[in-house]
Amino acid sequence: MLTLAVGDLVRQIQEHVPAALADEPDAVHRLRTSVRRLRNVLAAFRRYLDKEATAELRARLKEWGDVLGRARDLEVRTLQADAAAEAAGLGTTERSALLDPLRTAQEQAHSEAARWTRSDRGRDLVRLLEAWAAEPRLRERASRPAKKAARRAVRRQVDRTLDAACDLTDLESTHELRKAARRLRHTCDAITRAPVGLLGRRTKRLGSAGHRLQSLLGDHRDALLLAEHVRAHADGSPRYDAVVGVCQERALTALADLPVALGELEARASRSR
Repeated sequence: MLTLAVGDLVRQIQEHVPAALADEPDAVHRLRTSVRRLRNVLAAFRRYLDKEATAELRARLKEWGDVLGRARDLEVRTLQADAAAEAAGLGTTERSALLDPLRTAQEQAHSEAARWTRSDRGRDLVRLLEAWAAEPRLRERASRPAKKAARRAVRRQVDRTLDAACDLTDLESTHELRKAARRLRHTCDAITRAPVGLLGRRTKRLGSAGHRLQSLLGDHRDALLLAEHVRAHADGSPRYDAVVGVCQERALTALADLPVALGELEARASRSR
């Protein structure tokens, strides 16, 4: 199971690199997501993997993912700022003042991501990924039945996600909940989709519930961070108040749907036990 899952995720990463380097639409997002998927699967099944080797690979993937993440986050913020400015009816001059710094920062961040990917550290990581795809660093306990290990991994990620839902009013707490929900989703995806396809409908539904939480929390965080960016470039001008209002409304809408999404995960988890 782990050999199939890791090999497929490495293949996905390799396939997404050329388009991401060329900055094709949504390509950095696809590469970053694949990098995150592999990190999360390694974490979810760490008890069956060599501890030191897994920690090394996850650390290297995090380094790459952080560089890609800066480019992707700025790409998303630029698109959202444009949409919020349009919704608020912002004029051309004010719109440019808001968007131009974001576009410049996005271009710089993509250049940095491309440099890192082509660097010696990037090439070393590629070789490390190829070695893992050929032969993951497994521990003796990896000889245990795959279905049993998969179900336990999913239960641990469900519990981790629900435990993280402690303070929905704090931005850092909701960020931790979002990361836990994302790992739950990626764990479920890895063991339900081809080429593994080990568990079925109930596990897919748990992954969907995790995805729902991840999306809501992502919308909430993105809206708040965009509001901060707008305030920083407003220079006290009331012309940007409407844009901040659009951002705050989107953040509140996402947060309002969160209790229902958590209840859905709890209900699906109860039916799966």
